[in-house]
Amino acid sequence: MPDRETAHLIRGLVTRGRVTASNDNSEAQTVNVTQWKDVEHADVEVLQTFGLASRAPRNGLVVLFAVGGDQGDLVALPVGQPGVRLGNLDEGEAALYCIDGSRVHIKADGTVEIVTSNKVVCKKDGHTLELTDGYVRGRMDDGSRFTAWAGGAKLSSGGHFLAVTSAGITVSVPPVVGAEPSPDI
Repeated sequence: MPDRETAHLIRGLVTRGRVTASNDNSEAQTVNVTQWKDVEHADVEVLQTFGLASRAPRNGLVVLFAVGGDQGDLVALPVGQPGVRLGNLDEGEAALYCIDGSRVHIKADGTVEIVTSNKVVCKKDGHTLELTDGYVRGRMDDGSRFTAWAGGAKLSSGGHFLAVTSAGITVSVPPVVGAEPSPDI
């Protein structure tokens, strides 16, 4: 049977902590944690999975490992926040989520559902697609753009535009009747 000191060392190898602050501005994310009743630790490195980054709010829970049994050399697993965890996923599903309810949910059938409280912005090279409460807008790297909103839509390219609203159709030049340009798009 181990002596009291050895028993405390073994007990302290893996513990839980509550996050009191976090810093995500350096090579590794760090947290300040309260361990046990009132034991404080500052700048504990959070071990995060490659390709996935998160920063949980205060009061998140962490599992702490004392590297080599040294309570002065702690590392933490990614921070959890059980009260705002996104649950009810079906088997085989994955999701990224934020405290405000925004999420990217990859469903088992291959559907990707994006829910946001603000806007979605997709960028590829010099192109941008933006979805907000009031409109959907696309901008191309050559300056061409399109916007659609509840009351209409507008296309702009090369200094010309076509706008469709409940008042009718407005164009910057007379329309030309002919074959569809770029039918493969």
